[in-house]
Amino acid sequence: TVEIAYTAHRPLDIMDSGWLAQPGGEKATWSVTGVLPAPYKFIVPGALTAESEADERYHATFENHAPADPPLLITGPYQVSERMVDGLRLRTYFHDELAPLADGYLEDTAAYIKDYSERIGPFPYPGFSIVSGDAPVGWGLPGMTYVGRRVLALPFIRTTSLPHEILHNWWGNAVGVDYARGNWAEGLTTYMADYAVAVRTNPDAGREKRLEWLRDYAALPPERDIALTAFRSKTHDASQVVGYNKTAFVFHMLKAEVGEKGFDKAIEWLYEFNKGKDASWDNVSNAFQAGRSRDIDPFFDSWVKRPGAPQLTLTNARATPHDVAFTVAQAQDGEAYPLIIPVAIESAGGTLSVRVRMTKKAQTFTIVAPHAKHIAVDPDYDVFRRLSPGEIPPIIRDVTLRDEGEQHVISGLIPDVLAALKARGLPAPPGELNLDADALAYVQRDADGQPYLVVMGRSAESLAILERKLPHYKRRSFIVLRDGQITDKGTWPARSNALSAALDAPH
Repeated sequence: TVEIAYTAHRPLDIMDSGWLAQPGGEKATWSVTGVLPAPYKFIVPGALTAESEADERYHATFENHAPADPPLLITGPYQVSERMVDGLRLRTYFHDELAPLADGYLEDTAAYIKDYSERIGPFPYPGFSIVSGDAPVGWGLPGMTYVGRRVLALPFIRTTSLPHEILHNWWGNAVGVDYARGNWAEGLTTYMADYAVAVRTNPDAGREKRLEWLRDYAALPPERDIALTAFRSKTHDASQVVGYNKTAFVFHMLKAEVGEKGFDKAIEWLYEFNKGKDASWDNVSNAFQAGRSRDIDPFFDSWVKRPGAPQLTLTNARATPHDVAFTVAQAQDGEAYPLIIPVAIESAGGTLSVRVRMTKKAQTFTIVAPHAKHIAVDPDYDVFRRLSPGEIPPIIRDVTLRDEGEQHVISGLIPDVLAALKARGLPAPPGELNLDADALAYVQRDADGQPYLVVMGRSAESLAILERKLPHYKRRSFIVLRDGQITDKGTWPARSNALSAALDAPH
């Protein structure tokens, strides 16, 4: 039991902005009672068991009776908004300028908790609070999240970061992570929150998101690739490409392996049998193996314990009046990855969509499809694989993921950059880009196929603004700045897809 009293107010930096208990052990229970002068309030993970405001003083007690990591106490001049939903206390602790956003955040929070509770199991804590802070960070804690106040004001946060942080109450908190054996929780949370919300909003978003993940992976230097069991936490962009994106993609393929109902049941089992414990990839595998006759180990051995990805080729595609035969090969070194590959076959009667199971380095398949005209293997990017060159337009991340000494960047004022391009024998900026902009950045490949990034501006000020914004657009091929804002952005179109072919059926 801890009692905390106010002594004085002073500004604190990010590393000294709260109080963290040090109980001397790994897990603890607690009761924290505190008194603060108005308008300050505080919050600690746990159940709010007492609260009052009198004589311009705020009194509160938070208790936690289940052993957990030491609590963090956060204070601020907060306006508190609250809803009670199905016995859960949902709150926002917002600075004044964010208070008008509270109702929207609480409404979305209630909807996300209802959705995840139905899919996984009951919400594991007495409630959930969203706390605004001065630090430009996002922290997930049991039953609460702390997010920078400028971030909370962004309109897209309620459909991106918010569901992600809420879902972490199941994955990463109630079910902990055995970090020594790999962090599976970030990828599963990304798949069930960020990806799922995007797909629900726009049916085409799933394909776009998977293609983004594959292009991110294509930009990853081979020496920075790791197995999923080696991922611990996000420390740089390269770790996010594997630990978040690839892991989420693996869960997408796992759903294809076990079916949607099997996936949902495995998620329920993963939670039910591991809540209150630290779970490893072995526990995830056990949840997906339960109730299945087909051995799931080959899938996890290939996709979780092994770095890399398959590189697919399509050959010998031919049609008869009755069917289509084609050969798919895996060109990467090492053993074959077990794959379920979607195939689309077009004919005069429409498009036939089938799935084939691949377990060898090369397999020939025959599909009954009369009068077929065209075949596409993995047309919607449902397989985690190395993209063919025609599927990979250069993006900014192709440069930024490389070690600093290997990054090819040409930056400066527009006249200087144009002269530098000419001196190095590189082409002028693409015609799609308007040089009347205040600043712009784009990426291309040289004659050897190596990516280079061009960043240029009309003034040092506009150049500095663009460079600050650049990290947020790493999946783009170009961005354009006008009046301090990004007014145009995009990705160069893909040239071709080697996994498709026209078919000429004999008559």
